[in-house]
Amino acid sequence: MTRSTTRPAKPTERGSERRSERGVAVLLIVAVMAVLGPFVATFNYQARVDWQSAVNVRDEVAARNLERGALRLSLLLFELQRRVFNQKQFRDMVGSMDITQVAPYLMSVFGSSDGADMLGDLVGIDAKIFSDLAIEGGSFDVNLEAESGKLNVNCLADQKTTGDAPARRVVEVLEAIMAPTLYNPLFEEEKSDGQRYSRRDVIVAMADYIDGDNKVFDIVKLAAGSRNENYRYQELWDPYEPRNARLDSLEELHLVEGIDDDWMAAFGGYLTVYGGCKINLNFASAEQIAFVLRHAVSSADKWKTEGQEFLLKTMPLANYVVEYRTFSLFKSLKDFKEFVAKPDAYLNPLALLQGEDGASANPTNLRIPEGIEVRVSPGTRKDGTRWGGLEEVATVAPERIYRVEIVTEVGAVRKRLTAVYDMQFPRSQSAGKGAWLYYRED
Repeated sequence: MTRSTTRPAKPTERGSERRSERGVAVLLIVAVMAVLGPFVATFNYQARVDWQSAVNVRDEVAARNLERGALRLSLLLFELQRRVFNQKQFRDMVGSMDITQVAPYLMSVFGSSDGADMLGDLVGIDAKIFSDLAIEGGSFDVNLEAESGKLNVNCLADQKTTGDAPARRVVEVLEAIMAPTLYNPLFEEEKSDGQRYSRRDVIVAMADYIDGDNKVFDIVKLAAGSRNENYRYQELWDPYEPRNARLDSLEELHLVEGIDDDWMAAFGGYLTVYGGCKINLNFASAEQIAFVLRHAVSSADKWKTEGQEFLLKTMPLANYVVEYRTFSLFKSLKDFKEFVAKPDAYLNPLALLQGEDGASANPTNLRIPEGIEVRVSPGTRKDGTRWGGLEEVATVAPERIYRVEIVTEVGAVRKRLTAVYDMQFPRSQSAGKGAWLYYRED
C-alpha cells in the first residue's frame, strides 16, 4: 500500500494566509466606513438642523407672544396718561408729566429679571415684591415716543402765502437736519436709478409728492411754481401715481424720488405723518425749538436768531431747553417764554451730577446760554408789519399720539414690533376712545 507523500504546509505559508485574510477584513471595514461615514455625517447634520429649527420655531412663537403681551401692557401706560397725568388736579399738584419719561422704568419690571431692582434703585424703595412679575425665558424692551415732537411732513401741503406757513417751517427744519457735512455722501453718490439728488431736490420732490397740485414746488417762494411736475413715476417697472394727499405712514416716503433706505435710516427718526402742524415744545427736537424761537423772537433780541448768531446763541439755548425738559415739562407757553428769557434762573438737574472728585460729571451743562425774549401772541405794528408769537406755531398740550417700539429676545430669536396709538381716536360709544393707527412686525 502506497503512503501519501503530501507534505504539510509550512508554518510560514499558513501565517501568510491568515495575514492576507486579516488584510481583506480591514479593507472591507474601511470600505464600509467610507460608505457609511457620509451617511452618518449627513444624518447627524440634518438632525442638528431639525433640532435647531424646532428650537427656533419655539423661540419664534415665544418672542411673538412676548411682543404682543408687551403691546397690551403699553395700553396700561396710555390709560395712566389719560386718567392720571392728563388730569388737571395732577398737573396742578405735581406738574406736567408724560409716560415717555417713566415708561422704560415701569416696563423693565416685566421685561427683564433685574428690572425691579433698577426701578427700586431709581425711586429709592425696596422693589423685591415686583421681582416675580418679570418674564422667564426671554426679555423685551419698550421704547415710547411722542409723535408731536417730530416733524410732520404732511404739513408740506399747507403752503400759505400770508402769515405763518407750516410748509415753511418744515422746509427750514429739513434743511437744518440734512445740513451737516456728515450726510454729504447721501447726496453725492448715485442712487439706484443712476441719478444724484441734492438736499433741495429731495425736499422739492417730497413736497410735490404730498401737496395736492401738479406744479413743481418752488423752494424759494415756498409755494407752487409755474412748471408742471414730471417725476416719471409711471415710467418705472412698477408704475404708480404720486400721492398728492396726506401720507398714511412714514414708509410711503420710500416712493418719493431721491429717498432710499439710507436716507430714511439717517432722517426717518425725525419725521412723522401723524398729528397737527404745531410744534410741541415738550417733545420737539432742538432744531424745531430753535425755529420756534426765531419765529416768536422780540425785536430787541432778533439779532440773536440771525446769521452766525443763530448757531452761537439760538441753538445752544434750544439744546439747553431739551436737556432741562427731560426732568420738567412746560405747563404753558408762558412758562416756556419765562424759561428762555432767563435760563440762568432754572438750574439744569444734570448739572447736579457730581463725579468722584467732586467735579461736575457733565461740565458742559454748567454753561448756561444767553436768554432770548420771545412773544406768546402775534400782533401787528403801527406801520402794518407783523410779528410772530408762540401761539401760532407751538403748543404744550398733552400728547395724543405715541409710537411704540418693542424689541423681544428669546434665545437666538430677536423680533421688533412698531405700532402707533392714538389715545383720542373715536371708536364706538361703548368702546370709548383709543385705537392703533399703525402696526408692523419685523
